[in-house]
Amino acid sequence: MRTSALLLLALTLNGICPVPNWCRADVVLRSDERPLAHRPSRLVWDASQRRLLSVDSANQLLTVHQEPTATSNWDRTAWQIPGEPVDICEESNGSSRFWVADSTGPQVRCIDLGKSSPRIVRSLPLAGTPSRVVSNGEVLAIAQQWQRRVSLISIQKGDSASLVEVPLKFSPGEMLLTLDGTTLIVADAFQGKFAVIDVGALMVVSTPEVTIHNIGGLAWGNDTELLVTCQKLHPYSTTASNIAGGLVVENLLLTLQFDSEQGTLEVRHEKELGVPSQGAADPVGIAVNANGELFIAAAGVDHLLQLTAQHEVYGRLEIGRHPTQVIADREHHRCFVLESFTPAIRVVDTRSGVTQTQLDFGPAAEKSPAQRGEELFLDARSSQFQWMSCQSCHSRAHTNGRLADTFGDGTEGAPKQVPSLLGTRDNNPWAWNGSMQTLHGQVTKSFHSTMHSPDTSARDVMDVVAYLHSLAPAPPLKVDDVELISQGQKIFNDRGCQRCHIPPLTFTSDLTYDVGLADEHGLKKYNPPSLRGVGQRFGFFHDLRAPTLESVFEDYGHQLDDSLTPQQLRALVAYLQSL
Repeated sequence: MRTSALLLLALTLNGICPVPNWCRADVVLRSDERPLAHRPSRLVWDASQRRLLSVDSANQLLTVHQEPTATSNWDRTAWQIPGEPVDICEESNGSSRFWVADSTGPQVRCIDLGKSSPRIVRSLPLAGTPSRVVSNGEVLAIAQQWQRRVSLISIQKGDSASLVEVPLKFSPGEMLLTLDGTTLIVADAFQGKFAVIDVGALMVVSTPEVTIHNIGGLAWGNDTELLVTCQKLHPYSTTASNIAGGLVVENLLLTLQFDSEQGTLEVRHEKELGVPSQGAADPVGIAVNANGELFIAAAGVDHLLQLTAQHEVYGRLEIGRHPTQVIADREHHRCFVLESFTPAIRVVDTRSGVTQTQLDFGPAAEKSPAQRGEELFLDARSSQFQWMSCQSCHSRAHTNGRLADTFGDGTEGAPKQVPSLLGTRDNNPWAWNGSMQTLHGQVTKSFHSTMHSPDTSARDVMDVVAYLHSLAPAPPLKVDDVELISQGQKIFNDRGCQRCHIPPLTFTSDLTYDVGLADEHGLKKYNPPSLRGVGQRFGFFHDLRAPTLESVFEDYGHQLDDSLTPQQLRALVAYLQSL
């Protein structure tokens, strides 16, 4: 493992200055046992102290489940924690210190659990919003999804910190360190891109890409075998038979071969986790036991899949609502499964596949319509043979940048881009041809003609609509060059872009327009998508024919009477990315 001194030397050689000092603190967390609609989101196992720590961003909680030594009962304590804690990791094996990423600061906080009550002892502000955090004991890696970068911070004993920002060409999601802690694997939050980062050299070594999306879990099968849970969307029509046969969405375990010398990842094997009559939608967390057997949480169907060391599915354990993480405790032949919507932590014997115990999160409160709608959005039991949920295409309620043939425009054989649902509350009408006048009608149609839901009630639809109404647009990609953005706004107005994309709220309109780009059935009139968060998308036009915003104007001259100069193009794109 490379030392902090080497990291500091690399920072100096790269001309990177130390960030502002750590904010030292001694804030004692207070216990909290209020009745809540608990939504635990991330879990970590502290093997040295035999305790489970989880964070709940919705309720600002840190919950500790302490395993006893003499009885079968676990002790639970919940603590109030500031901000919105989105992830937690142990500083190093056996450490009493844990790092919590807070999306509201944004910042990272160090919490010391070595005393009777947890204490916040250090914090550091961040320039971007954190989504994931991992540590090798010397370096803290923080993924910033919407800013498309990873921050690497040296963990010092003193009050100073050194930070380097590693830019990425995608939005980072899951992260995993190699077993020796020298290399960081970063997976795409929405599509199938990866970055292999040399932690000591502070650089991206390779950027492999696979035609998958919804990467939900990463684990090492051995030193060179990276296991990835994910999905793959195909542009076949969403007929009941196509869904049942796995022709629309595949739920996969992907095996990638890692070459530590070259820093590369290559696809070695794909394993379909479902069968025609029973899908395994939305595979996420994954753990490997001492015998090489795998345990995978199929979040969409509330199952824990059991696989042999040869990756053959031999068992499905029905568990609680929406399992998201699986953590192996090899020493005691068990794994911990975080059930976010039950909510609970299930302790499973990895030799027998039997539940040993289930740990709760305290008194529960009634769920809101939006919370019920979120659960339905993530529930694949609403689809034909449980093959997919809404999340399967609308990754994290955003887009996966793929094409889907969902009958959304009333036709078959003309697949369209999967739109982002972030900010969709302001996008009326809906569907690419603007045929749906209400969001309620669009949700109803999606359940019936896209997912072939066997049983969806009017209340279910209203709850999903309530959830979608809670989703803000994706944040701007860039907002730094104020002068260039101002120039781009003038070009946007002077070229008449505001006639279809009406500012300042929605940047869309309730009409359809002939954009001169026909689909397979000759459709040329489309409802303009909102430009809010447009910089966070992965392709443009109904069929993704323009891979970038630049291509929209350079290659297709979108609604322009004449071409733009390079400077005008830069300015216009900067303005669009600021929305």
